[in-house]
Amino acid sequence: MSRTATLSGEAPGPGWQGILDPGERILWQGQPDSRPHIGLAEIKSATPGLMMSGFALIWVLMAAQASLLFAMFGLLFLGKGVLDVVQRLILPSFTRSRSWYTLTDRRAIVATDLPFQGRRLKSWPIGPASPVEYVASEPPSVLFGPETIDRRERAGFHFIPEADRVMTLLRQIQSGQAATAPEEGFR
Repeated sequence: MSRTATLSGEAPGPGWQGILDPGERILWQGQPDSRPHIGLAEIKSATPGLMMSGFALIWVLMAAQASLLFAMFGLLFLGKGVLDVVQRLILPSFTRSRSWYTLTDRRAIVATDLPFQGRRLKSWPIGPASPVEYVASEPPSVLFGPETIDRRERAGFHFIPEADRVMTLLRQIQSGQAATAPEEGFR
């Protein structure tokens, strides 16, 4: 569920100084649903890590009977397998919990604040030729970055309940229509 969602044609609040261009207006802000979304694609991508972890666990248990030093060698593979599973199934949810989305009248902005990486801000200009895609999921996503082989890797506003409204705003920006007063219920 989105923790914050606002629509505004007003001047940006504190913290946006130096980020927005002169005259640029924030049309929508929100945060993605941070619940784990584990589907067939995620399970397929985590399968090698699961297999490595299972094999390494059996290795460690069997090798421990012969030599603890030999068993410790298997811990490297167990750790790598578990790390791969965590990266595929848990990390995306954690990243979304530390992400904030903003749509202005000129561009889409994704801000993250992750441990060891710090604060990052990426933006994509929105114009008539910008690729925009609505992905039906629960909740839906709106993708706008360059095409990628894997949709999960494509830039966008992933898992936002306000996807229908955001898609409408993106289409208005693309057509050159100024998105004006926010609709009721979206403040």
